[in-house]
Amino acid sequence: MSEDSSTDLAMRFDLNVLKHLGLRMYTNLPAVVSEYVANAWDAWATEVSIEMPQDESMSPDYQIVVEDDGQGMTRQEVNNEFLVVGRNRRSDEDKDYVERDDGSRRKVMGRKGIGKLAGFGVADIVRIRTVKDGEFVEFVLDYGEMQNQAKQGEDTTTTYHPKIVDEGVTNEDSGTRVVLTEFDRTQRPVARYVRERLARKFSVIGDEFVVRINEDEVTGDERNLKDRCEFKTTFDDETINDEGHQISGWIGTLPKPTPDDIEGGVAVMARGKIAQKPITFGVAEGGTRGQMALQYLVGEIHADFLDDEEDLIATHRSEVMWNKYPANSLQEFIVAEIKDICSQWPKRRREEQMEELRSEESYNKHIDPLDDREREIADDFLAELAEKGDYEDDTLDDMAAYVSSGVQQRSFQELLREIESSDISNTDKLVKLFDQYEVLDAMNSLRIVRGRFQAIQKFEELIEESDSNLQDLHGFVSDNPWLIDPRWDYLDEELDIREEIKRNYPNVDRESRVGFISLGDADTIRLVDIRQTDHTIDKNDLDEFKDYVDFLRSIQNMDPVNGRDIEGYIVAQGSEETRQVNQEIRRMKMDDMRLRTYGDIKEIARRSHQAFIDVFERKAKRTESQMLQSYLSESEQSGLHDFVTGQI
Repeated sequence: MSEDSSTDLAMRFDLNVLKHLGLRMYTNLPAVVSEYVANAWDAWATEVSIEMPQDESMSPDYQIVVEDDGQGMTRQEVNNEFLVVGRNRRSDEDKDYVERDDGSRRKVMGRKGIGKLAGFGVADIVRIRTVKDGEFVEFVLDYGEMQNQAKQGEDTTTTYHPKIVDEGVTNEDSGTRVVLTEFDRTQRPVARYVRERLARKFSVIGDEFVVRINEDEVTGDERNLKDRCEFKTTFDDETINDEGHQISGWIGTLPKPTPDDIEGGVAVMARGKIAQKPITFGVAEGGTRGQMALQYLVGEIHADFLDDEEDLIATHRSEVMWNKYPANSLQEFIVAEIKDICSQWPKRRREEQMEELRSEESYNKHIDPLDDREREIADDFLAELAEKGDYEDDTLDDMAAYVSSGVQQRSFQELLREIESSDISNTDKLVKLFDQYEVLDAMNSLRIVRGRFQAIQKFEELIEESDSNLQDLHGFVSDNPWLIDPRWDYLDEELDIREEIKRNYPNVDRESRVGFISLGDADTIRLVDIRQTDHTIDKNDLDEFKDYVDFLRSIQNMDPVNGRDIEGYIVAQGSEETRQVNQEIRRMKMDDMRLRTYGDIKEIARRSHQAFIDVFERKAKRTESQMLQSYLSESEQSGLHDFVTGQI
């Protein structure tokens, strides 16, 4: 190989595009690996091997390898196709599939020609060795060198020449090997986390497209939530609009609320790859019980037409542009199906749970011996209980015993018979019956309030111990965003935003700061700057925080289609009582930047739950429920009552 052979390869790129598409869009490892798996599919690979050492520390020598047995590339194809940033393979080749000699075809997943940049989201060096037709070429993409070369040029667009490590003739089979090194992270990647995401991200994984992580095969069963559903609706080439667009897949509900390791909601796939991460599509209808179904909801819809012609999938391939046709017709279809499931779920679950309950020993022991009338009353009560949650056998045994003793009391029997014979217009008597059932609702709601009270206590502990529990604090606020604002029930933490600030502001970490947390949904990113509990905000802190928010807004404004609004929240002990600081806080509030003191957080939580406690106390008094009175007594002992009434 000649000394100047490195000039044989050339990549022309814009540094801003590289940062935007390489660093910002692929900041988590599963997303990076997914792009190389998709590339392997497009190269007609049948096997992909991912090496991710779990017994090594994050040393400079640590590397992740993604290797496939696909068609590989010649040096000319590397130069003319792979190294062309933004190359639209489908339009350039006038086809959206890859074909083998035997005539079999695969629809390709790639479109924008930017997946090759994914590695730079987590690593500085991407080393590629590709073999085709008995020839190989091995070269290195160095992000540091690309940056330096771009800075030396007068224009933002520059030509970078990757270093060729080796090339020549070989008897190796065709395929491509990608090695990522020099990672910008301190924690070793967790293979289990990556395999879980890959299993759900690709529906094509199976016998004809095998993916292994550390020699352990990723199976279709790991993403097969369908068979685990209690209830489900399936679709087979269902037509969703007048133009004949078709979908397939299923939507269902699990027997229990979706666990932490499963993203709840309906995912949308296109060409075997995820196009929309699981969401509930904004559905919040069907009454309180119908809404409960959303906690159990999962699904997977396949809609290849989203990626057939005009690209309706956002660049980072986790959201669909639902405002465009025909995506909006698919959205309407899914929303209608989810609403239908939510409306039917309470009754179906009630029947299913009661059937299971009648087979339990506790039911046979306590309820079967009752006479027909008593058993009917007990069934009505237990059906409400079974519908609302998943209880262990010992809990059901206690409740069955409680109900069986209650229905045998003469006063209880007389009350129910009197209500049954009452005219429906006699609301006073009917309310008494309703109150019996509302006891369960009240108990469940109080459990939620208790949990949030405990979360607030835990939040304060983490803040006080922030030096040793920084990662715990980040995860805790990410899981409980309502701590900052009660309206933030379901927001995802976006680590790439936090890392973006650290990259552009090297001195951002300081003693007064616990850390940044970025919480986002489809429309808005909330940047939360958490300061130490004894820190008082001054004018410099406010100016610095405004600069961070303005910086993030400038980045979002670069993308008019997918850009999101930026809101800012700075959390601290308080602020300096000066005219200058007070005026600045008022101005920032008008620009969606707010100060939250730790006192504010407690007060907001107190106000949001005070109304419920008042209703709960009135309900306990009105129904004379010993169970509710007992719960209230426990709440007073735990400090919850004093908290919401402002006594602590």
